[in-house]
Amino acid sequence: MLHQVLAERRDEVIQHWKDKVQGTLAPETIPPMELLDHVPRFLDEIIAALRTDAGLPSTTPCPENSTTAAGHGEQRLRLGFSLDAVVREYGALRNAILETARDAGEVSFRETQIVFDCIITGIAYAVSEYAHQRDVEQQRQANEHFAFIAHELRNPLSTVTLAFAQLRAQGAIPSDGREVGAIERGLQSVSDLIDQTLRIARLSTGIELHRQFTTLRALFEDVELGARSEADGKGIAIKVTLGEDQGASVDVRLVRSAVGNLLRNAVKYTHPQTTVELRGSATNGRIVVEVEDCCGGLEPGKVEQAFAPFVRLDTKQDGFGLGLAIAKQAVDAHGGTIRVQNIPGKGCIFVLELPA
Repeated sequence: MLHQVLAERRDEVIQHWKDKVQGTLAPETIPPMELLDHVPRFLDEIIAALRTDAGLPSTTPCPENSTTAAGHGEQRLRLGFSLDAVVREYGALRNAILETARDAGEVSFRETQIVFDCIITGIAYAVSEYAHQRDVEQQRQANEHFAFIAHELRNPLSTVTLAFAQLRAQGAIPSDGREVGAIERGLQSVSDLIDQTLRIARLSTGIELHRQFTTLRALFEDVELGARSEADGKGIAIKVTLGEDQGASVDVRLVRSAVGNLLRNAVKYTHPQTTVELRGSATNGRIVVEVEDCCGGLEPGKVEQAFAPFVRLDTKQDGFGLGLAIAKQAVDAHGGTIRVQNIPGKGCIFVLELPA
């Protein structure tokens, strides 16, 4: 039977695979130990799948219950293999198995099918992990790049802002006027973008939470104060409703940022002379915060995009589309969830849930 042939001629199969791969799919300079790192184990898992199908016991897991192929995909990314080369490696292993088996005798259709299924499973796990690790690394590099640029912009911006304030204090420029207001708003917008970019970069690369006990009442007072000025300017009332407030141990800075972004976002998109509601409770080990606005509802397709960076829910409004993305990443860092319920013709309810 095929599992017996492969067990007896295991080293031959591995050498056959190595001959097919080294110098073609893999550089000849790669040490044999790294080249062969996962292949012997994966071959053992194929043998185990054949034994299991034959009704025989096996202590080795089958490919679908193993992490060997995923580890192979991650390693190949680190070694600089292309995704195409990773897939072809499994094709070479399939050929090495079948050629060795045919040399030893006839291979049944069922056994060939099992080998093919195992190879396909291996490809799926290896490619999935390869792609995942590649995306993580690309995101990390992008975050570092954005954070570097934002950090480098901070110093000249601070210098310009300070110089502008000093000139104003000395009477060198008018204390008010449309042009002065435009400069102030421009400086503040750039400062906000830099702060948001740094915050989203820190969150995306993973951060250590600094937990401390707080209450929702304290959090709500802070975020309401931050949104009050814009709300008053649009004639929007902010209605705060607190349920049971047992408090929670959270990263206060991140949670305050998340709730603050939700509330400011609601005020920004809500129609003038209406109401934004901020509701919350902290009980039974769970924090639930709801922000309900009167924006008129989201356009088709916007619900799915709501928490993606640089997506603006209403293109008529200015801004950079980072507020909801920052809120989501702060919630993710706590192991919580955030979602939006669209009420066409009325508005939206953003719901934030955190383990307390």
